[in-house]
Amino acid sequence: MDKRELEIKLQDLAGFSSPNPELEQYRTPPELAASLLWKIHLDEGFKDKVVYDLGCGTGTLGIGAKLMGASRVICVDIDDEAVDITRSNAERLGVEVESVVSDIEDLQEEADMVVQNPPFGSQKKGNDRPFIKKSLELAPFVYSFHMSTTGNFVERFVENCGGRITYSEDLMFPLEKTMPWHSEKMKDVEVRLYRFERV
Repeated sequence: MDKRELEIKLQDLAGFSSPNPELEQYRTPPELAASLLWKIHLDEGFKDKVVYDLGCGTGTLGIGAKLMGASRVICVDIDDEAVDITRSNAERLGVEVESVVSDIEDLQEEADMVVQNPPFGSQKKGNDRPFIKKSLELAPFVYSFHMSTTGNFVERFVENCGGRITYSEDLMFPLEKTMPWHSEKMKDVEVRLYRFERV
């Protein structure tokens, strides 16, 4: 499967029917997800890897990881509806992922990798901190999206959690109008993709 084919498949996935503002439920854009997953495919690959998608939302990253050859994918979200959508999306593409309703703090089983698009902390400051901390506890390396404007904080927090950043890239996140306060149909938000790993 090439990058374009992956993006087309991810575009077929359902988004949130009624996104929860407090959980900052925004669908990961298929083109952004495909770019991340393709980078991982080229850099270290998914073959024989166990992957967590923390705060999976509708499962875009986790399902994409399975499509790219991960041996096992665990999609985790605290919201029942999000996990139901993830299950439905996985069935739609004919892949098997484990969809789990759980607070990430309750997770104990380690994996080879975490891919995540956590809450950015725009509704509640620091919402991304538990994801950074827990992801480094669960896996030796992590790919994670964060707001570009919080870059200095993210980098310090990763270090405080016993990690180091090995890659970062600034990207545009096309944010669809899904919340009542959104005034534009589509708005590009600057985000930063990080790869960080345990020291």
